[in-house]
Amino acid sequence: MSETNIAVVKDGFEKFFTGDIPGFLQLLADDIHWDHRGPEIVPINRLYEGPEDVGEFFKVLSETQEASIFEPREFFADGDRVVCLGFFRYRVRSTNKEWESDFAMVFTFRSGKIAHWSLIFDKGAEAAAHQV
Repeated sequence: MSETNIAVVKDGFEKFFTGDIPGFLQLLADDIHWDHRGPEIVPINRLYEGPEDVGEFFKVLSETQEASIFEPREFFADGDRVVCLGFFRYRVRSTNKEWESDFAMVFTFRSGKIAHWSLIFDKGAEAAAHQV
């Protein structure tokens, strides 16, 4: 099951990179918890619940930030959990400031679908890039 879950995560990244957000949302459980909580200055920082809400996350992300580098580098799985380690660099559209960070994304699966997602990265760097 672990290799199958890694394949789903990789498919999700591919859909994200090609802009196929409707396809990405099909990979999510109906009761997905998408946890991007952090400093309030960042418009996407909150808990999203349900695929429609996660779609709003991607909409606001694309309106407020642009990735110049997004590299998922390593994948690890154990049971129903997949961890992806990587690196990204974004530019905040409103300030034109760039920020970057290594990241760890944690995906938890239930019945072949992503049921929980959380992201560990330098939230301070992202918040600073949003400050005018």
